[in-house]
Amino acid sequence: MVRELSPRIWIAIREYASDDEYADDLLQDCWLRILEELDSYGQRGSFGSWAVAVSRNFCREKVKVEERVSASEVLLGHMGEIPDEFDETQPLMDPSRRRYWAQVVHDALGRLSDRERDVIVLRLLEGRDTAETADTLGISEPGVRSILLRAMNRLRRMKGLREALPEWIGAV
Repeated sequence: MVRELSPRIWIAIREYASDDEYADDLLQDCWLRILEELDSYGQRGSFGSWAVAVSRNFCREKVKVEERVSASEVLLGHMGEIPDEFDETQPLMDPSRRRYWAQVVHDALGRLSDRERDVIVLRLLEGRDTAETADTLGISEPGVRSILLRAMNRLRRMKGLREALPEWIGAV
């Protein structure tokens, strides 16, 4: 069960972490909270959805306690500083370009709803098919397609993402 649900929970809590390593640590803490709260699972709905909800609530509580992190850093994640001067001619594999790309994408994903972000991450970033995404999130395949379309339309309207990655979002 842990192996099956961990990727889904990790996606749900990633926005609360400053980087992937911290998200991994949070995931372990979430599993401890899930075990502590197991008696409160009323078996209404799927266990996976309940575990994700418990994990998100745990991370929200943790964020409130950690006042040393600004609200914008928690929401958007601070994967790396955007360079003051960014040269568009730099190759994609250049470390400053990769940091910039990661920041722009993470910023954009942070502005999507939880459901939209989950679908984008599973379908586009992890490469899962529609059926697997639907099963993981507990929604129908048409629901996945609808959410993906809505999320992509929102991403296309985000100026920073449009400027940084026009070919990725189909803006060219």
